[in-house]
Amino acid sequence: MSETTCPCCNTAMTLHGDVARGHLYYCNHCYGMLTSDQWSNTNINPTTLRNIRSSVFNGSPAGYRCSTCEGEMVKGPVSVADGTSIEVDGCLKCGSLWFDNREIEPFVPDFETVTPAHRAHTPLERTASAVATALGSLVNKLNPSKHLEDGDDPEEPH
Repeated sequence: MSETTCPCCNTAMTLHGDVARGHLYYCNHCYGMLTSDQWSNTNINPTTLRNIRSSVFNGSPAGYRCSTCEGEMVKGPVSVADGTSIEVDGCLKCGSLWFDNREIEPFVPDFETVTPAHRAHTPLERTASAVATALGSLVNKLNPSKHLEDGDDPEEPH
């Protein structure tokens, strides 16, 4: 299987899911998500999915090819509950849907449990993040001149 690249930033995407529940490709750079037709069928309410597909597949050419099958991508505005719309792209050949960063949220109520971007980090990842934040604060305290604006007095608190 060839590497699937992000249509927005052209970086490699990570594959999540399985054959039975479908695949979700996730971009760790721009946080976009490409959902397979099966993933969408498994994780999105049927009425919501019907509305998404109707809007997207009756839309206009998106100007790029599907990352998984090279089919033509189309785009269309999809209405959401708050009265606004989100532009979603879809593949005419395989039915995959592309959601830019966080655009999937209105369509998948439990997105935090089914999308890799929002899964809880492991204790080790949380600890590493806390240590990095603490080290950054310590460096800032030890080297305050790096953060002074022109004309600031280094002896005066900010």
